[in-house]
Amino acid sequence: MERLFELLFKYRPLVFAKGRFAFTAGETAMVVAVLVVLLAVVAALGYRRVRGRVTPRDRGLLLGLRLAALALLALALLRPTLIVSTAVPERNVVALLLDDSRSMTIAEDGRTARAEVVRRLFGDPEAGVPARLADRFHLRWFRVGPGAERIAGPDRLTAGASRSDLGRVLDDARRDLAALPLAGLVLVSDGADNADSSLTPSLLALAAQGIPVFTVGIGQERFPDDVELSRVEASRAALQGSSIQVEALVRRHGSGRDSAELRVEEGGTILASRRFALPGDGQATTVRLPVALTEPGPRALTVTLPPLPGETETRNNTREVLVVVRAGEEQVLYFEGEPRFEFAFLRRAAAGDSNIRVVGLQRTADNKFLRLGVEDSLDLIGGFPRSREELFRYRALVLGSVEAAAFTVEQLRMVSDFVGRRGGGVLFLGGPRALGEGGYRNTPLEDLFPVLIDQPAESGWLRELRVSLTPAGRGHPMTLLGREGPAAERQWDSMPPLTTVNRVGRPKPGAIVLLAGRDTAGRGEQPVLAYHRFGRGRAAALLAQDVWLWRMHADMPVGDPRFEAFWRQVMRWLTSEVPDRVSITALTDQVAPGEPVVVTAEVRDEGYQGVNGAAVVARVTGPSGDTEELPMTWTAGADGQYRTAFPAPAAGRYRVEVQAGDGAEALRSEPAYATAGEVGREFFGAERRTGLLRRIAEETGGRFYTAETVDRLPEDIVYTERGITTTERLDLWDMPIVFLLLAGLLAAEWTLRRRRGLA
Repeated sequence: MERLFELLFKYRPLVFAKGRFAFTAGETAMVVAVLVVLLAVVAALGYRRVRGRVTPRDRGLLLGLRLAALALLALALLRPTLIVSTAVPERNVVALLLDDSRSMTIAEDGRTARAEVVRRLFGDPEAGVPARLADRFHLRWFRVGPGAERIAGPDRLTAGASRSDLGRVLDDARRDLAALPLAGLVLVSDGADNADSSLTPSLLALAAQGIPVFTVGIGQERFPDDVELSRVEASRAALQGSSIQVEALVRRHGSGRDSAELRVEEGGTILASRRFALPGDGQATTVRLPVALTEPGPRALTVTLPPLPGETETRNNTREVLVVVRAGEEQVLYFEGEPRFEFAFLRRAAAGDSNIRVVGLQRTADNKFLRLGVEDSLDLIGGFPRSREELFRYRALVLGSVEAAAFTVEQLRMVSDFVGRRGGGVLFLGGPRALGEGGYRNTPLEDLFPVLIDQPAESGWLRELRVSLTPAGRGHPMTLLGREGPAAERQWDSMPPLTTVNRVGRPKPGAIVLLAGRDTAGRGEQPVLAYHRFGRGRAAALLAQDVWLWRMHADMPVGDPRFEAFWRQVMRWLTSEVPDRVSITALTDQVAPGEPVVVTAEVRDEGYQGVNGAAVVARVTGPSGDTEELPMTWTAGADGQYRTAFPAPAAGRYRVEVQAGDGAEALRSEPAYATAGEVGREFFGAERRTGLLRRIAEETGGRFYTAETVDRLPEDIVYTERGITTTERLDLWDMPIVFLLLAGLLAAEWTLRRRRGLA
């Protein structure tokens, strides 16, 4: 299409896009205008006197053709010109930025790697595109990876960079050549950009300086047949003996087999696996897989899709996640407002778990409480904690059938802060004094409920519900009873029905329902177990008032373990991700050797308010056992947040601990871990990102090319407004389209005249 345009209009579309129109007839312009007007008047008078078979419509059409021909002739006589800016030969610099990342080793056809395509197009400076560019420009060569590195020529490429940061690459090249007359940048890449930073500031800086980027896309936009493990998510921390949920997003291109298997391995041992149906071409599906973690310490889990026959790229079938499994005992405070079976059965279920200790507080009369499981004789002596420091010692909180009036307003705010600020977990149980029936509407706790609570409009409201597993509950750690798939659903379907006395509405936006209950009287369905995130923590609601029936109902076999398993998993889930006063996070737990590991820490006081200006030190232990202490600096943008970074030169695992304060008052964090080794980030989302490459070109004033159209690049880059340029005036009056239109108008007029007997 572009060739046809050039044939008709003499120049390529880019020239018209870059230039501006002008007329150069000068003083003769007035003469031309007068002459054309006279000729138009003569034509009008001539056709007005025409008689015979000519209708008024024919006269109008003939006059229109004549006037159009005269206008086109006048346009040509005015000498239209296109004024463009072009680079002065051999006075400007063009930078060639060649992708040298590992994604360039991908071969879509199974034979020719992308790096070979780059070498074919740009590998010989004495031939092809480089030679044609060198005829007018001085060339500078750069290797594209984490940044732009100057190289002597394309023969220095190795396709070994573990990361691509296109924003930094463009910034590095721009700064490196700031003192030279830079005509433009040529970025040759597949568009893979796996940096954490945004590309926008780099493009704005280039556009502000008028530096165009001409992008050349390498590789295919769509793999013909490929299954990719696009994302894997799992809890970074877990309590020993817990099950975590590994969630994998699997994307599929092409067609082939209908199913695949997802595996979770550690050290070559398969911990869990699941076969699932593959999505359609270009679609994705989420696969959830529960994994039991019985051994404490850092656990490197490998999530794998075994390669399918004919896959384009198999290096995107594996990802690793690091989970730190904690040993020890976590404290949960259970406050019940009245004597009931739930209190005893819940504590008994948790008693068999050596990692969970439930501290029980049951109100037996006004201002009288039964305390069970306390560490000290003075703990909870006055009932529910009255200070944040006392409450925040616990990891999780369970509130039973206890009305809002049993708390002071400050205690209600404390519970809200326990979840939102401290990051704890809270579970609300159903009962006659809970939720809306307990007067919690318009209190500081209303926002914590994952469901809308209704104000009770009648007394004696009761529903019997048969509980079933929702799609979100399949494989969730709280509702996993040792089996998966249809077997897990059958286990829940066989549970005896429960009752609820609480009127609730729909789940709040963002809430997830794990168990639903269908009214045995046919009056609809409602949530039974739901949760949502709230601030730094999470809040759940178990809306039945008699879950103990799952242990003591006549239909439950003696020794059935499901009740105990359910409560232990709920307690573990509530406490699994609760932060300490000093917590540490590695922004990425996997880096290539030589890349920096960025570590952030949060330091909080006893009320979990951020502490600024503390003396915070990170202690890094490398694979060899050597330890290094690094000071951490407060990030002024967030209270209590500190940051540092350290290089990971050697392959292996790095252990990081943080200490805040000095001497006996020093607080230490649980360790975090990062691993330096083989990183395959370049093989994920590795299809050519045409949209990104086009954006880079369009926002900077350049153009996008492919391997098939890159031959036009040397001609296009000449029309630059950057560097040392000159102005050229290109005549437009002699364009072939002008003569073709003029001839066509005259021929049409003659043909019509002849048909009407006027010729």
